[in-house]
Amino acid sequence: MELETKDTQKSREFSNKNRDGRGSNFEEAISACGYGKFHYLLLLVIIPASWASVLDSSNMSMILPSAECDLDLTLYHKGILNGISYAGMVSSALLWGFMADVFGRRPILLYGFLADGICNLLCGFSQNFATIVIFKFISGFIVSGPYATIMTYCAEFYCTKDRPRITLAIGFTCFAGCIVNAAMAWLIIPRNWYFQFGDDSFIYNSWRIYLSSCGLPILIGALGLSFFPESPKFLMSQGRNEEALSIFRSIYVMNKKKSAETYSIKVLENELTDEIPVSVTETRAYPKSFKNVICQGLLQMKPLFMGSNLMRLLLMVTIQFGGMLCANTLRLWQPQLFATLNHYQGNASGGALNLTFCEILDTTNIKVIKIENIHETEPECIVKHVDSTVYIFTLLVSTAITICLLLATALVNIVNNKNLLILCFVISTSSILLLNWASHYTVIILLTSFFVGLMSTTTTLVISVTVNLFPTSLRTMAVSLAMMVGRIGALSGNVLFPIFLDYGCIVTVISLAVILIVSLVLTIFIPKSKNNVK
Repeated sequence: MELETKDTQKSREFSNKNRDGRGSNFEEAISACGYGKFHYLLLLVIIPASWASVLDSSNMSMILPSAECDLDLTLYHKGILNGISYAGMVSSALLWGFMADVFGRRPILLYGFLADGICNLLCGFSQNFATIVIFKFISGFIVSGPYATIMTYCAEFYCTKDRPRITLAIGFTCFAGCIVNAAMAWLIIPRNWYFQFGDDSFIYNSWRIYLSSCGLPILIGALGLSFFPESPKFLMSQGRNEEALSIFRSIYVMNKKKSAETYSIKVLENELTDEIPVSVTETRAYPKSFKNVICQGLLQMKPLFMGSNLMRLLLMVTIQFGGMLCANTLRLWQPQLFATLNHYQGNASGGALNLTFCEILDTTNIKVIKIENIHETEPECIVKHVDSTVYIFTLLVSTAITICLLLATALVNIVNNKNLLILCFVISTSSILLLNWASHYTVIILLTSFFVGLMSTTTTLVISVTVNLFPTSLRTMAVSLAMMVGRIGALSGNVLFPIFLDYGCIVTVISLAVILIVSLVLTIFIPKSKNNVK
């Protein structure tokens, strides 16, 4: 009865505001809709779609040990395969951010995920290194838009106070894709599935089947999103209040199971921000030429690079660069590292290794160099069987990622984003330093899980902070820039990792630790969210 009384009081307040000729703002409109079936279905549909970025950026790491001979891979080729999808993401980040803020969230999500799913299916049929690189670059180019947009899209169906938790929840579903990715690799790659067409001219084996399978969840997500509307928050920011009001009514009907006529909001206020020139905002509700759309988009981006917005943007993108470089370097190389450690464990007892983590990597790297120097003629590649335990350990680390994000989702409203970021950076720095001297397999797995899990959480936390620091008209562009710079970090880390190993594992570990410390210091200077950010 108490809840019903509060709802009735809110409805009366909204109705009085509408009768007074003042429209209701977004917060009031979405609050009047309540939470229910619409939001549950939205989250359910977003789950497979949100896996796209993780599948695109991670599936190459799963095939490296198995595809080494099929694709004639060197250590540096493996670094390129791990990083090429990030190169595609970086090259299109600004384009997608601009398009999402001008054309809307829904078209970017729907057509982006559809194209990415098809690209993943076709990638599995690649027969050489160059073809896979091309497909992975295109896939990264495509998925950059939907990934940045899906966070904003879902958050804009919730009140401001719930957005940090929802953004982290989406991050949780995104990185749950790590578990799906590792599970698919474990179920498919170790199998002796082999299809040959022609005179060995076309081979479709288990690791290629795995690559094609990565496109199926993405296509399912695209199909589900086709049944959902445009973000009403975006429509209000564009002056399309009638369309937004119609969507609010639909959400209300689905959640409350009442008639649309009983929805208390009748008029919406004009939420066009003062930061955008009047000449632009006046034309938003009318058809525009492509030239006008471009001009509008550039004018809309301008405030992002001025005053306090620029300082906040530089701070967030720098933190994201360091976080994603460290997180994704170790995350994407872990199957290869576990395969190496698994080889040494065969000569160890009780899980204790003869060498420390860094000594094993240094020894392995030296062996690779010697083989390449001795065999100046093209050596014969010996196909090595990759034990399924490699993917089981990767699955454990992926599970740690989702557990960390789940805990962060539960704690964010209590501790707040900034304090969680600081905590994650402190523990991650300690983990990577201790990893250098770890000589027990179980300890190595635990430290890797802590590091990758917490650093993956920082990626989502930075996005959550960015969403709250910028207004609606600049939000997706700011998120896109943060992700673009972060992916430059991920690309750099994966390409430079084998090069740094030439100078020794300890150099690599210390370099990662220094980057984490710098990111930690910068996190302290993150400002509070503006109270008037909508």
